[in-house]
Amino acid sequence: MKLAYKNLKHKTSRVAEGAEIPATQTKEVSFIMVAKGVIGFRESAHIVKTANDTDCAISIASGKKFGTSKSILSLVNLGITNGKSLVLNIKGERKEEAFRELSKIIGGETDSNS
Repeated sequence: MKLAYKNLKHKTSRVAEGAEIPATQTKEVSFIMVAKGVIGFRESAHIVKTANDTDCAISIASGKKFGTSKSILSLVNLGITNGKSLVLNIKGERKEEAFRELSKIIGGETDSNS
């Protein structure tokens, strides 16, 4: 599985020591992955569940199509098959945990029925 990792921080500003960073400035990460199987309804449901469990916003782009973790159908309609390149964008505090689970799903290493 090929991965490219890039940290993005769209808004930069100085924050006083001890102050909380607003949720709008949460770091997001983007990855480029190659699918190792078909992403159907079960896998899409597992992606949505992962997003809910980790409180992350997940979006996947495949070619000119775009899907988010807010809609199972938007992920199914991407038509992801074996060998297709994907761009994943994960935004949230537990993005590393979400990435580990997504890489298992997209890599075909997990039973999405769990």
